[in-house]
Amino acid sequence: MNLKKYKLFAIPVILILIQFFQPAKNSMGIGENHIINETSIADTVKNMLSVSCFDCHSNQTNYHWYHKISPVSWIINGHINEGKEELNFSNWKSMDVYDKIAILDEICEEVKDKKMPLKAYSLIHNEAKLSEEQIKTLCDWTSQYSELLLKENKQ
Repeated sequence: MNLKKYKLFAIPVILILIQFFQPAKNSMGIGENHIINETSIADTVKNMLSVSCFDCHSNQTNYHWYHKISPVSWIINGHINEGKEELNFSNWKSMDVYDKIAILDEICEEVKDKKMPLKAYSLIHNEAKLSEEQIKTLCDWTSQYSELLLKENKQ
């Protein structure tokens, strides 16, 4: 068997074999420390967070068919792990109030600068794209929630 035929045979075999090596799923669900259990959030904001943020920034990723295909599953898992390192809404209740305020400010800045949600995520999840009106609503909420946290912390 010459080298070219060997490569043509090896590539599909490798692609099939790697399907047996899938990363662990991020599906712990909404726990008691999740942000939606911590505070009252308007349905519009809750929906925006759920659709545009929670897949990578919480312990509750909604998986689709392409999440089962390696190496795509590995890349997506890397994005989820990186997102949760930066911010995990599932750990919100256990966070320091000043960390929460800083994160709320950063959320607004990231969406204003169109850094979040990631472009790669928005291409696949068109519903995750935030309009200018949604960005304003989200930033208004982060500002109001920060003020509420400060007020509660002083009491």
